[in-house]
Amino acid sequence: MTVTRQDIESKLRLGGSTPERAYALSKAEWTSMQFNQSGTQILVGAYGGIAFSLDGYEGTVLHSFQTEAGLVGASTSLPMAACFTSDDQSIICGNDDGTVSCYQADSGLLARKLRGHVDRVGAVAVSPAYKQMASACTSTVVWTC
Repeated sequence: MTVTRQDIESKLRLGGSTPERAYALSKAEWTSMQFNQSGTQILVGAYGGIAFSLDGYEGTVLHSFQTEAGLVGASTSLPMAACFTSDDQSIICGNDDGTVSCYQADSGLLARKLRGHVDRVGAVAVSPAYKQMASACTSTVVWTC
């Protein structure tokens, strides 16, 4: 399996990034990787406030996710915090504006946005046993799903 920079750049451009930003983000260093429970997708976090899901067998880029910036036009150089839910149905992403975005894993569409932080959400986690998730900035919030 090989993931090319061109595949990442193309998915970012389809997601609304300018050609220049998509090119720059496609070269961002990867900081985390996580398989979903079924092993069919891999979630990659990277510097530049991006994450993307890959097909777990072929490595094709399925969806891209970019942090919601706290200031208009701002972009982060920090990695995006992201994880799968334990049922493989959603991808949870922390944003620079203090929100948490919940995306549908199969379509990549935004399903819900949670508000409750005062600063960049730099960590997210989902309980494998309970319908809960946690997110953190300078404080931690436990959410009931």
